[in-house]
Amino acid sequence: MFIVRSVKTADLKQVNTLSRMLNAVNLAMETPELRKQIQRSIHSFNGEVSRPEAEYIFCLEERESQKIIGNSMIIAQHGTKDSPHFYFQVQKLEKFSKTIHSGIVHEVLKFGYDQDGPTELGGLILHPAFRHTGQHLGKALSWVRLMYIAMHRRRFKDRILTEFLPPLTEEGKSELWEAIGQKFTNLPYLEADKISRKNKEFIFSLFPREHIFTCLLSARVRQLIGEVGEDSKPATRMLESIGLKYLRMIDPFDGGPHYGARMKDIAVIKATKRYRIQKSGARKFTQAGLIAKEYDGQFEAVVGNCKIERKRIQLPSDIKEVLQVGPGDTVHFLPFEIPSQNENI
Repeated sequence: MFIVRSVKTADLKQVNTLSRMLNAVNLAMETPELRKQIQRSIHSFNGEVSRPEAEYIFCLEERESQKIIGNSMIIAQHGTKDSPHFYFQVQKLEKFSKTIHSGIVHEVLKFGYDQDGPTELGGLILHPAFRHTGQHLGKALSWVRLMYIAMHRRRFKDRILTEFLPPLTEEGKSELWEAIGQKFTNLPYLEADKISRKNKEFIFSLFPREHIFTCLLSARVRQLIGEVGEDSKPATRMLESIGLKYLRMIDPFDGGPHYGARMKDIAVIKATKRYRIQKSGARKFTQAGLIAKEYDGQFEAVVGNCKIERKRIQLPSDIKEVLQVGPGDTVHFLPFEIPSQNENI
């Protein structure tokens, strides 16, 4: 059995090992910083830390071995006065000459920043040995964030954002950064990325405010603008299927695309429902999904099957035992099979 739950203090070593192995973007690599992140997450789940500082770290745990095999995160607000959300907006710019009666449409990059940013879905990593198992583990890690947002809408911004990594070189470098960012900062990609995790002032001070015409870049770099890396493509397709769209916005460091949507337009948020547990008489539990319970500021969701009848839910005995719930208690349920964003839920 697999459980997605809120992070605990005792998880530090396992989360640190996993984040180093898979190069988690939003999780700190240094142990002291990660310890602070975990404490912030615990206080956030407890409701003791609110937006914009709140962060929520989820752990995917194999119940029998108590091994953490994946993580994902919610950053309640990505973009504040102290730490703006920087981006390049990918735009079209028309130019026309009356003299030669001809014009051209250019693709340009326009540097921008947001001090009242959206809620970000981040930090998703899954151990390679548990990918493609047919048990919806990647989906569980991804969708649990939206399930939690559905359960606590007031804690989060109406706009939901996620950033995807683009194709990088074998050395882990960004060709877009080398073509643009390095020329304005004189910093290599990995060093600039490391500095920006703690202080982004140099981006604001050194990046140009004028349009950057992509026709001046190499064909290879132009091709990478808004492109999703191979490892991120399954996650991209998954989020597109539930309502998130490419915002024609890219990361100024690596050129990775930003996807987003309004909370009301995301199918997973609409599909998350609260049910009262009914005494089980079912022989078969055929509806797969996440069954979640909260207690004492902690969150726990089981990846499993159930049976839904109107506003009642029936659960197998092993799930009731893990969640420590029974008839009359309430849980939230998110089905793995839901209508597309174009259908009513």
